[in-house]
Amino acid sequence: MQLTPEQEDAIIELLNIGVGRAAGSLNQILDKPITLQVPSILLADATNLEKFLAPLEDQTLSSVQLPFKGSYAGSATLAFPSETAPKLVEILTGSSMNDDELNAMKVATLTEVGNIVLNGVMGSIANVLSGSITYSVPMYNESSIKYLIPTSPSQSTSVLLWAQTRFQVTGHDISGEIFLMFDSTRFESILDAINVLTGQTT
Repeated sequence: MQLTPEQEDAIIELLNIGVGRAAGSLNQILDKPITLQVPSILLADATNLEKFLAPLEDQTLSSVQLPFKGSYAGSATLAFPSETAPKLVEILTGSSMNDDELNAMKVATLTEVGNIVLNGVMGSIANVLSGSITYSVPMYNESSIKYLIPTSPSQSTSVLLWAQTRFQVTGHDISGEIFLMFDSTRFESILDAINVLTGQTT
C-alpha cells in the first residue's frame, strides 16, 4: 500500500492538528511552552512490516498504548527510547528525583502525556473525517518494538502508520514515535474520506 502525495500531506496535516491540540492541553496542565510537530510519516502493511520496524528492534521503548474502536478500530502508541523518557519527564515536571521516585513519576507522567497526545491525534482524525471512536484505558509498557507491534501472520490484515514526532520543551528537542495500527479495510475507509476531503478521485 502506498500513499499519494496528496494523501500523505493530508494525513500529516491531520496529525499536526491533533498534536497541536494536545500541546495546548499540556501547556495548560504543565504551564510550560510545549510544541509538538509531526514532520513525516511512513506506512507499512504485512508485506514489509518486519523490515519496516527493523531499525527499532534493538531498542527498549517506553510507551503508552491506547486501543480504540468505532469507525476506525485499532491501537495508537506513543513511544520514546527508554534512555530519553526520564529526561522528558524531568523537563516536564521540573524535578530531579532519585531512581525510585523518577520511575514512578515516569510511568504516571508518560501515561498522562500519551493519553493526551493520542486522544488528540485520534480525535482529530475522527472529527475531520466525521467518524466516531471510543477508547480503552491507556497502558504503559517498557518493551521492544516486536512486543508493541507484532509482526506475526495474525497481523496480516493490519496497516501501520508511523509518525515521527518532535517534542520541543523549554529549549529541549526530544523525538518520539507515534504508531497507529489499523485494520487495512478501516484504513482504506480513512483514505476514501481523505480523497473526498481533498477532492481526489478514487
